[in-house]
Amino acid sequence: MTDIVKAAARKVFERYDLDGDGQVTAEEYRQVVSELEGSEITAEQARALVDSLDTDGDRQMSFEEFWAGMNA
Repeated sequence: MTDIVKAAARKVFERYDLDGDGQVTAEEYRQVVSELEGSEITAEQARALVDSLDTDGDRQMSFEEFWAGMNA
């Protein structure tokens, strides 16, 4: 079951990774939220979310960081 959930999580992550580099930036997150939810979030809100999941300090969210956040 975990493999199925992880595969689904990867698909969600990939939707946010607009340039396909394996990292989600605050700007990518903000842009996708705007497109999917039709609501705007500020750059600061997007940065706060990415920073809250960023464990290596690169100010981006990798899939591993995203997955760890989902399982916290």
